[in-house]
Amino acid sequence: MDTVNDGEARPRSSGARLGVAIAAACALVLGGVTLLGWSIEATALISIARDLPSMVPNTAVSLVLAGGALWILGGQGRPARLRWLGQACAAAVIALGLGALVQYVLAWDLGLDRLLFPERVDFPAPFPGRPSPNTALCLVLVGAALLSLPVPSRRGGLIAEGGALASAALALTALTGYVFGVGYFYGMPPLFPFTGMALHTAIGLLALTCGILMARVDGGALNALTDGRPGGVLLRRLLPCVVLAPLALGRLFLLGADLGAYPIAASLSLASALTTLLLGSVLWVSAARLNALDEARSRAEAARALLATVVQCSDDAVIGHTFDGTVLCWNPAAERLYGHSAGEVIGKKLPVLSAPERAGEAEALVARLRRGERIEHFETVGRTRDGRDIDVEVTMSPILDGSDRILGVSMICRDIRRRKAMEAEVARLYRVETDERKRLQAVIDQLPEAVVLVDGRGQIITCNRLALAYASRGSSERDPLGNPLRFDYRTPDGAPVPWAERPVIQALLHGEVVTGVEALVARDDGELVPVLVSAAPVRSDGGEIQGAVTVFQDIAAIKEMERQREEWTGVIAHDLRQPLQAIATASQLVRLRLGQPFAADMEKQFGRISSSVEWLRRMIDDLLDASRIEARQLSLEVRPVDLRAQLEEILERSAAATEGHAVGMDVQGDVPAVLADPGRIEQIVTNLLSNAAKYGEPARDILVAVRAEGPCAQVSVTNWGRGIPEAFIPHLFKRFWRSPESGAHRVRGVGLGLYITQGLVEAHGGTISAESSPGGATTFRFTLPFATEASRAAGDGETSARQRASRR
Repeated sequence: MDTVNDGEARPRSSGARLGVAIAAACALVLGGVTLLGWSIEATALISIARDLPSMVPNTAVSLVLAGGALWILGGQGRPARLRWLGQACAAAVIALGLGALVQYVLAWDLGLDRLLFPERVDFPAPFPGRPSPNTALCLVLVGAALLSLPVPSRRGGLIAEGGALASAALALTALTGYVFGVGYFYGMPPLFPFTGMALHTAIGLLALTCGILMARVDGGALNALTDGRPGGVLLRRLLPCVVLAPLALGRLFLLGADLGAYPIAASLSLASALTTLLLGSVLWVSAARLNALDEARSRAEAARALLATVVQCSDDAVIGHTFDGTVLCWNPAAERLYGHSAGEVIGKKLPVLSAPERAGEAEALVARLRRGERIEHFETVGRTRDGRDIDVEVTMSPILDGSDRILGVSMICRDIRRRKAMEAEVARLYRVETDERKRLQAVIDQLPEAVVLVDGRGQIITCNRLALAYASRGSSERDPLGNPLRFDYRTPDGAPVPWAERPVIQALLHGEVVTGVEALVARDDGELVPVLVSAAPVRSDGGEIQGAVTVFQDIAAIKEMERQREEWTGVIAHDLRQPLQAIATASQLVRLRLGQPFAADMEKQFGRISSSVEWLRRMIDDLLDASRIEARQLSLEVRPVDLRAQLEEILERSAAATEGHAVGMDVQGDVPAVLADPGRIEQIVTNLLSNAAKYGEPARDILVAVRAEGPCAQVSVTNWGRGIPEAFIPHLFKRFWRSPESGAHRVRGVGLGLYITQGLVEAHGGTISAESSPGGATTFRFTLPFATEASRAAGDGETSARQRASRR
């Protein structure tokens, strides 16, 4: 970045301005109070004590004039008219001091000392009201120093500082005389016994000299005192001890001599010894401090060398320059970034590092730096030596010295072209991803099924409009995962589904894929919608579960079709009973009317009619039972049943169904009574026996086994034959499913026997399963609950049986 030349003078510190103002105020107050004392004849305001010199009127006037001149000439930004007034006041101070000195040297009496309060000047002759010679000399020196303050040249500075320091020496000598009670220090008794520098005059003059020195603190004598280098530190530590310690010790030992504790010579010896010891200690401590400062300087130089190494090795361009644009530091990274070598730029004006159209931007940055601000990570466009524009990130901070004065600017420039390219690529990819998300959302919204997508914590990420139709939004309650949309799952019979058993939780927590679970979803209006729920986990490339997707398929139309089909099946089955009964009755009437033995072929025809009627009746009963099971209207008349005795009766009555097979029963152990419908048990066992006889090898045995299995009784029916292929076993209990057999092995039936058997078993609260080995045994097993266990959970038999049928 370009910089602007800072040609303004460095402003004086606020502490120096305050010191000048305090010094001017002190002189004005002391002079003004003394003039007031003369006007009201208050001796306490004129002299500190009656036996001590007083501040004469001309001295008081000089202090007032000098204080005003110091305030005007020692400040900054004063108007030119005021500056002329300050110079006039300083000149008047010089005139009053010179007038007194001329009168002393030439022994004249020009009457200058009696211009103010002539009737109240009661000092003895020959010098009534005249300032003492040392006071007059101090006034001349202070006035000359004040006149030289505005002069910017070195000579003007020497005059101002020299006059102020000479005046301070005279005033400090007088102050020392007052401390030690030595009149020779503040007066000249042999020559001028009736005059001397008053104590408050000495204080006022010391204040004026300090103000003059502070007015030129930036380049004057006080510069060494305010310097942050070791010399300034040592001077600030030594000066109070050197000035105050001898005064305090001398006065203390002089007081002891006055009290008679020891002779005056001893006091001087003690004061000299202790002063030497004190100053030696101060020098010792100062030497140790200087050593510490030198060690700190060495560490600072080492740190500076390390910093220089870091700067040289940095991948970022590091540039240091003054406010006038002179380059102080230019590391190799700056050479690579901007194309200018260090030899070309160090010690010279900063080259153009930004486009001309960004000049306003550079000026604003420089203005902020002048205020002491730090500029971090400012992105701009730089310009290389060959005129190319590059994207850079700039951090700028002011370089300060020990007095917090701004010496220059430090810049760190980073090439961000690659980052900009990456950001542009990321932005492009983000737009592509956003577009893909929009397209995916549009596809999801148009799906004919409701879709809900959740993240790894179960929070809903997105869902389509159809999913909102299934959500409960009327309450402020949230689901256990914190989602405001709640999906009220129910089982097909309307019971709530536990949270842990919901498909989305199984997919999210266990990684299971759940497909086609029939359920009901309760809407806000209370309607229960039948749906098929499917859920699957969404995994990362590493296989970690990152979320889950749930799909609801509305099967209300399918359910209505099934209801109509089942209703139609029930109606058809019911309506077929009447003509079927008419056929059976007519066949019996014909046999009765003929009343004589029939020929073999006639008897065969009547037998075919009877068997066909019975077969059709069983088919109708199966259709009705299947319809009741689908409609969940199957009723059972349950009661405790002795399963062994019941099975024995069933085997006797089913001899015709198992003709050609020997049926055996094996009861293993003690089997308690079961809670069941005896007629439905017979239907279950007869179906299984008929199925075993149909598909088993002729003349092979059929085995019925019974044993206790936990809280249930287990009944198994086993036959031996060709067996059932493993691929067919999952389809055995479906409606209207028939094994794809052909030829002589094909048997009559509509494929509802095992479906009805499963429905009856589950209506009792049991389970049924099948297992088979090709060319070996085929076994069907079902369970029935014991009467003692089932009675606790069931209550009313018929009602509970319907509920069990509904839970299918």
